[in-house]
Amino acid sequence: MLRRYNPFEEILRLQRELERLAQLAAVPVADVEKELEKQLKLVMPVEVYETPEELVVKVELPGVKKEDVDVTIRDNYLIIRAEKKEEKEEEREHVHIAERVYGKFERVIPLPADIDTENVKAKFENGVLEIRFPKKSAVKEKKISIE
Repeated sequence: MLRRYNPFEEILRLQRELERLAQLAAVPVADVEKELEKQLKLVMPVEVYETPEELVVKVELPGVKKEDVDVTIRDNYLIIRAEKKEEKEEEREHVHIAERVYGKFERVIPLPADIDTENVKAKFENGVLEIRFPKKSAVKEKKISIE
């Protein structure tokens, strides 16, 4: 179904955004930072691809330490939890831009049924978590006799 472009919808969207920004301008800086924190969640960019032998999952986790990453498999789902801890810096009187986000994050990725979750391998290097699942050997057709 094609939708026709309506310039008035775009104007209304821009007006709502300007009103939201005007409201933020009247709010103290600390409240603006909290609003940004809600909007700027750490996105764990994921790349999932398949080779003839395995399924590979790569997750970018910049600024996260290896010991702050937890990987679990439950009910054919890969669950990745990470925590990016805030670095203690000197007291700052006037913050101009604060876009770095800290806290706990989670990503859940559905897994196909034809992978071996027992022999999975994971490594964490340069802020990238790589998880490799070997594929189960191809199921051959088997004739079942009926009694």
